Amino acid sequence: MSYSSALHLVRGVKSRLASSGVAADALFAQAGLSEGEGLACDALTLSDKLSHLWELVVAQSGDPLIGLKISSPHRLGWLGVMGHIMLVSPTVQSSIERCHGNTRVGLVLPGAQRVVPQQRYDFVWCVLLRSLRCAAGRDDIAPVVVEYTFPEPANAHVYQETFGCPVKFNMPQNVMEFSDTDLVMALPANPPLAAGSGAPVLASLAKAEPPTFSAKVQALLASLLPKGPPHRDDVAAQLMMSERTLQRRLAEEGTSFTNLVDDTRRELARQSLSCGELSLKMLSFQLGFSEPSAFYRACKRWFGMAPSDIVHLAHQSGQEPESLQAGLPRKSA
Repeated sequence: MSYSSALHLVRGVKSRLASSGVAADALFAQAGLSEGEGLACDALTLSDKLSHLWELVVAQSGDPLIGLKISSPHRLGWLGVMGHIMLVSPTVQSSIERCHGNTRVGLVLPGAQRVVPQQRYDFVWCVLLRSLRCAAGRDDIAPVVVEYTFPEPANAHVYQETFGCPVKFNMPQNVMEFSDTDLVMALPANPPLAAGSGAPVLASLAKAEPPTFSAKVQALLASLLPKGPPHRDDVAAQLMMSERTLQRRLAEEGTSFTNLVDDTRRELARQSLSCGELSLKMLSFQLGFSEPSAFYRACKRWFGMAPSDIVHLAHQSGQEPESLQAGLPRKSA
């Protein structure tokens, strides 16, 4: 499964806000989401900063519907539905259940100090819907129903127009419900990155299977890497288990902590190098390498090319170089 780093997330949201006429740089700085130390925080603190950002965006724009109008600026490709939920929602708590031929995806965006504003849920639902439409290759796919815990706004009809389905408010959970038929349509016979991106997330969603333990660890690793090389004992503590249990559960899924760190770094490098948004020095530190030379050696091992060559090829062709698609996740004994 692919996950985006905090920096990749923040850059993506900032790019889209800026293109919508929002004074993105100033608002991100005010919310404490500046690159570097501003992102080197735990997931709950990052979540609070994102909630603060949406409060500022609404106040600055004067538009309570702005969350419905902002989406990822890049094509979502094959990162998968739940991967993109994680991308836009650090520490997201999700539930997936089947109900009469439909699949209900419930979300809780937690925070430490701040109440999560409705506009942040609006944004998440829009990205989720776009993920599904991109995967299916159809722009007319719509949810069966969308449910909000928030009170019904005066402009509730805009929500129905945006999602193309009934939208209910004052509900017990925040839920987006899909027809299983639409989910199955989003599963291609040969997804382009299937070999290099692990178990297809959309397949898991269609079967109502929760993310694997390895995927949960990967999500945590992605948030820790900007602070330096992740340590097994720290990850185990955050997951509230012993190191022995962590190692055993990863082994049961055919991987190990060391390999999962490497796989996570490789996938984040693939995403960032294909976009070419970061300097190679900044990217190397965001991936937890102690020095750029270590990142250079890792790229040669992963992709058979130097990072600068990969960026050059991506800029030349306007798409992801084939070398980035060739690396396969390793299995550990």
